[in-house]
Amino acid sequence: MIKLNDKGEGIFVISIIMEEVHTLDVPDLKEKLQNAIVNNSIKKLVLDLSNVKMITSSGIGIFLNINQSLNNQLKLASVNDEVKKVLELTKVTSVIDVFDSIDEALNSF
Repeated sequence: MIKLNDKGEGIFVISIIMEEVHTLDVPDLKEKLQNAIVNNSIKKLVLDLSNVKMITSSGIGIFLNINQSLNNQLKLASVNDEVKKVLELTKVTSVIDVFDSIDEALNSF
C-alpha cells in the first residue's frame, strides 16, 4: 500500500502503491501514513502518486490532514492528469504544492 524512502534530515518520500484510492481504502491508508510519519519522525514529506490513477474526495482529505499535521511540509509528486484535475477542482492545489517529479518536489524544500 505504501513504500517509504528516507532522504535524510527528516525528509521522506512515500509512494502510494495503489491504482485507486476509494473511500473504503481511506481509513487503512490514513493509518499507515500517520504511523509512518510518527514512527520515522518525518518532518517533510513528498507523496509519490505515480501509481494512483483515481482518487475520491475522502482520499484527498488524507492529504489535507497530513499537510496540516506536518505544518504545510507536504508535497505531492508525479500526479497524473486525472488526479491533478480532481486536486484542482477541490482547490487542494491552493494549499498543497503539486510537482511533476519527485526530484522537483524534494528540491522545493
